[in-house]
Amino acid sequence: MKILVLGGTGFISRSLVVKLLEGGHQVTIFNRGKSPNGLPQNPNLKAVVGDRERLGDLQGCVKHTTFDALYDFLAYQPQQSEMAVKVFRGKTGRFIHCSTISVYLISYEVQCPISEDQDKADLMPFWAGNPFGMKYGIDKRGCEKVLWQGHHDNTFPVSMLRPTFVSGPRDPAQRDYFWIQRILDGKPLLIGGSGDFAFQQVYVEDVATAFTNLLENPVSVGQAYNVAAEEIFSLNEYLKKMGRLLGREPEIVQVDQDIFDRLTISNHHAGNVFPFNTRRTAVFSLDKIKRDLNNRSTPFAEWMPRTIEWFTKQYRRNSFGYERRKEELDFIQQWREHSLKLQRKW
Repeated sequence: MKILVLGGTGFISRSLVVKLLEGGHQVTIFNRGKSPNGLPQNPNLKAVVGDRERLGDLQGCVKHTTFDALYDFLAYQPQQSEMAVKVFRGKTGRFIHCSTISVYLISYEVQCPISEDQDKADLMPFWAGNPFGMKYGIDKRGCEKVLWQGHHDNTFPVSMLRPTFVSGPRDPAQRDYFWIQRILDGKPLLIGGSGDFAFQQVYVEDVATAFTNLLENPVSVGQAYNVAAEEIFSLNEYLKKMGRLLGREPEIVQVDQDIFDRLTISNHHAGNVFPFNTRRTAVFSLDKIKRDLNNRSTPFAEWMPRTIEWFTKQYRRNSFGYERRKEELDFIQQWREHSLKLQRKW
C-alpha cells in the first residue's frame, strides 16, 4: 500500500513506520523535520518537510497523488482535524486517527471496564490536576467529533485507536524511567494516596501492531478501539513487579494525597513525576479490539526488561525530577517521624 503518516518520528509513529516498511508498504512521513527520525534507510521511505498548521503544506502532500491509507499522529486540537477533513477527503482510502483513553476520563460517570461507547459522557468540572490530562482529553474528544462528522465509507473512511499509557524504550514521557531509577538507587519510594487504583499500560510495539492491523480488517472502518495491555496492576503491584525484575524489594511509603499534592516535588515543569498515580480506577474493555483485530498484548515480563535495558544502557540520563530526589527522601524521613509521634500519642 501507499501510506502517508502525519508524524513518523514520534514515539508511536516511528514504531508504526518501521512495521509498515517491514510489511513492504511505500511510506511517506510528513513533519517539520526538526527531530531525527532514526528510521532505517529504505527505498520505500520518503520524508516530506512541512508544517501541520499550514494548509498549503498539507495540500502539497496530495497535490499530485492519493494514498491508500493515512495515519494522523499530529492532531491535538479540533481545528487540526477540520483541516485534515478538508484536505484529505477523497484523497485516501483510509483515514486513521490516533486518539486516547483520556476522552473517557474527563468524565466522572464511566463504568469499568470502560467500553468504546462511553466516549460522550458528561464532562466533569474542569480539573487541572486530572492525571489523564483534562484539556488534552477535551481537545482530543473535539478531534474525534470532527472526524466522525466527516466520516464517509467511500470518500473519508475513518478509524481510530484510543491507547492508554504507552510505554517502552524511547518513551518521551519517561513514566517507567521515573520508577526504574528510584528502585535502582535502593531508597524508599514515595507515593501519594493508597496506590491501590487499577490501571493499564500498553507496550509501544503493541500499539504499532494494532495500527497496522486496522489496515487488514475492513470491519474497522467507522470504528474506534481501546488499545491496552491485558494485564491490570495497581501502582503498588506495578512497583513490586518492577522491583522483582530489577532484583530489588522497594520500600513503599504512602502519604495522604492532599498532603502530597501540596509538596513542591509533586510536579515538574518538564513532564510526568510520580506517574501512574491515577487517583481513580482506569480499566478498559478490550473485547472489541480482540474480536475485530485479534489483538493480543505482550506480557509485562517480556517488554519491561527491554525498557529497563534501554534506560540503563542507552538513555543514561536522569528521569524527570530525579535532581530533587534528596527532597523526596528528606520528606519521607519527616513523614515517618510525624507518623511515629502520632502513634505514640494514641
